[in-house]
Amino acid sequence: MNGHTLEQRIRMRAYELWQQDGSMEGCADEYWQQAREMVERELRDEQAKALPSS
Repeated sequence: MNGHTLEQRIRMRAYELWQQDGSMEGCADEYWQQAREMVERELRDEQAKALPSS
C-alpha cells in the first residue's frame, strides 16, 4: 500500500473523486463509499497478483 494505511488511501481517493466531480458539497459519504469500494478492489487485485500460482 505504499506506506499508506487503508483509511489514508480511501481518503486520498475520495478527495480525488470529489475534485474530479467539481468539488460538490454535501456528498462526502457517497465519495467515501465509492472510494472504499475502489480501494478494496485494488487491494484484492494486488493480493491476487502477489500470490504464487500453483
